[in-house]
Amino acid sequence: MERSTMVKPYILVYTLLLIFLSGCSSKEVAKPPPVELNRKDSCRICGMIIVDFPGPKAQIHYRDGRIDKFCSVYEMLTYYTQPDRPGGILAIYVNDMSEADWKKPVDHWIDAETAFYVYDPDISGAMGTEIVPFRDRISAERFMKKHGGRIVRFKEITPEMLEPRL
Repeated sequence: MERSTMVKPYILVYTLLLIFLSGCSSKEVAKPPPVELNRKDSCRICGMIIVDFPGPKAQIHYRDGRIDKFCSVYEMLTYYTQPDRPGGILAIYVNDMSEADWKKPVDHWIDAETAFYVYDPDISGAMGTEIVPFRDRISAERFMKKHGGRIVRFKEITPEMLEPRL
């Protein structure tokens, strides 16, 4: 009986040590910076040359170093909200349209998950309907007053909002 009671504390200590060490070994991967778009970049969804079209753009960065680029935020969100999207996403960037030029928005990148979006099926971008990102609520409200729509956050965007209109 004495031997079995001695083994139990060792098993417990060993198990706790394994749990602790496995938590320490998984390193947090740094968020990569957004990349500059150029004429060599084509849209992950439609294959169009991204910089040839108006409206906000997007990019998704993955753990394996891959980057998917999109000619519109609408297309990125349609891709992102699919249940079979790839895993390992490190960062998602969109153009801040309070700073970027609507006709050629290739810079002023912001974190897509913290952006404020103006959603209205009547706002058009590169591929028809567009969801317009802004770095802050005030900029989104200013745009909304001029163009209509409503303000939504990244987590509030659903596949139903992205369905094509007939």
